[in-house]
Amino acid sequence: MTEHTTEPTAAPASPAATPGDRPEHRAADAFFDGELYLVEVTGWPRDRIRPDRPIEKAETAPAGARLRVGPVHPHDTRQLPPLSAGTVLDTSTFALRNSGNRTLWAPKRSWKIDLDDGGDRVAGMNSLNLKSMYNDVSQMREALSWNAFRRAKVIAPRHSYARLGIDGRYLGLFALIEEIDKAFVRGHFPGPARGNLYKMYSGSLGPATLEHRVAADGDDSGRQYVGDDPGDQTYRLVKSWSRVPDADGYHDLARFVRVLNGIGLPGGDDRFDTDAFAESMRRIFDVEAFLRWAGVNILTSSWDCYFATPANYFLYNAGRTDEASVVDDPYFTFIPWDYDNTFGIDYFGTAWQDTDLVDWPSGTGAYWAANGSGANRRSRIPLVQNILRNTGFRRYYLDHLEHLLDTSFAPAIVDAAIGLQGDGLWQRVSPSAYLESDSPDGQPFTGRQWTNHEVYLGGSQQQELRRGNAFVLGIHHYLLMRHDRARQQLARLRRADPAGSSGASFGD
Repeated sequence: MTEHTTEPTAAPASPAATPGDRPEHRAADAFFDGELYLVEVTGWPRDRIRPDRPIEKAETAPAGARLRVGPVHPHDTRQLPPLSAGTVLDTSTFALRNSGNRTLWAPKRSWKIDLDDGGDRVAGMNSLNLKSMYNDVSQMREALSWNAFRRAKVIAPRHSYARLGIDGRYLGLFALIEEIDKAFVRGHFPGPARGNLYKMYSGSLGPATLEHRVAADGDDSGRQYVGDDPGDQTYRLVKSWSRVPDADGYHDLARFVRVLNGIGLPGGDDRFDTDAFAESMRRIFDVEAFLRWAGVNILTSSWDCYFATPANYFLYNAGRTDEASVVDDPYFTFIPWDYDNTFGIDYFGTAWQDTDLVDWPSGTGAYWAANGSGANRRSRIPLVQNILRNTGFRRYYLDHLEHLLDTSFAPAIVDAAIGLQGDGLWQRVSPSAYLESDSPDGQPFTGRQWTNHEVYLGGSQQQELRRGNAFVLGIHHYLLMRHDRARQQLARLRRADPAGSSGASFGD
């Protein structure tokens, strides 16, 4: 008889300090507290920024160049208003580069500004991450997603907005998103930066599924997660702060994958619905935080992440205690990334708002067919599939989903956040977005693919729009459909997993 786990109490690593008590954490909280910023670069030669060539490797600021950052009023009709005493950064030591996969060669590119690691910072941050929101006609999807993660108590980047200007040219409105790096780790986790930070891609080993791998010679120590091409890694160790010899050998990741896939546990697929699996997962992974991420993710229908792709996420291993080796006793946290393809953006003929709450892969067939993998391919995502096979974890997930439907994802609450009936995100972003074009229907000079009139239709009027193979629902209408469909599915799922059966409560 299968043992069911019904009370998934988290067992996190022992904290050495509360991250929120640190000055740098408070400074970043204040920085991301609703301001609109101007990020202005002056003295940068025009011939070094060309529309036909992105800056793929960071270029150091030349002599005489300066970077200034400060708050501006959202309704200021000047594209690049002069900064006043509210300036938070004025430096000559920085570097510029373009970032992103889909948007690297887009007419309106995303930007990353690297700051001198030993010098000036912005609220303790080592870099400024400016995303062009190229796919999002509303200019609001990332803001809604990151705010939902914050309310769900998921460790995730913080968000604001910025106007970007380089050498007197207005490059447009950007999402200003906290970079996941050493400053992020220090700001969100207890103790010093320690352990290993992995970023997951679709690379030489395929997508970052977290499926169990064994090398040709039977080795299972970790090297099998390292691809042959250093520039095209699927599982990329972006930073290691561990002093343990051979800590960069992916041994901690291999251990995590073995536990996730129940390697060594008896019972076939039934092994996932046992106390042994639940306890082993809790020892190595912040499962409940991941399940809260999963609830937010499935309601936003973010597919370009650990869902359809699967890629675009981080795993951070800080170890369970300060004393233990992060390799011998790892403890991982899932960190989301890249949330512009959400709330009803589709390229594959998929009604993401209908996705099954538990069987996520069932909704990914069209994505994989469009990407040349055949009609029968589906995503393989054991971090979702195996965990939701466990009764206790699944009940926690479903109870949290219901909480989200009552709070953060209630249509009236999202409408208020957007500002459909008054002050909200739309009123904050629309003036800066409109400044990207000289007319309602003219091509924006910033390279944004959507005209001002289309931004108005998609953001203010919440209408659906098409552009090439892109189909973009209005956020309001997407959410009405997602909310209704989720309620219908929950009614069916509650026959086996009654409401409240996890015993968890979720403060708002």
